[in-house]
Amino acid sequence: MHTGGRREEVVGLKWNMIREKNGEPVYIEVPNLKVKRKKGEYFNQNVPPKIVPVTKSLKNILYRLRYDMNKRKDRYLLNPDKRTASSTKSMNDALSLGFSHFYKQLNTGRELQFKCLRKTYLTYLSSTLKGDAKRLSSHATDTVLKKHYIDERIVDKAIKELDIFED
Repeated sequence: MHTGGRREEVVGLKWNMIREKNGEPVYIEVPNLKVKRKKGEYFNQNVPPKIVPVTKSLKNILYRLRYDMNKRKDRYLLNPDKRTASSTKSMNDALSLGFSHFYKQLNTGRELQFKCLRKTYLTYLSSTLKGDAKRLSSHATDTVLKKHYIDERIVDKAIKELDIFED
């Protein structure tokens, strides 16, 4: 939710992917799995990582997960011990199914999937960063980002609530 990552990216997060400034987490370098899958095995080493800013909320979560004890370690954030291919696949599935299950419990009348979190995250990121969101989302152009990820309803709501000159 706080990374805008695909489920495989979230499940694959490791402590040593977190970059610091003055001992504090600033951003996470996440392998761009989608591009790597599309480009093929021999192109993989040339694919730059995606950059996930560590927001205040994400920073709080990292510290609750014991960031101070785990930083720089080559260990997964989620289920760090005894990882297998089948347990990783199970975690990917559980992330999607768990989100859908608990969202349905809210009775909002809307059907949302885990991937909807990515769209919401990228919409807010785009609104905040203006034209720089494509770099952090690893999309080649603003057109792709706008066409597939930017939710105009959220942008419209954010603009209506924006008050540049407070009373």
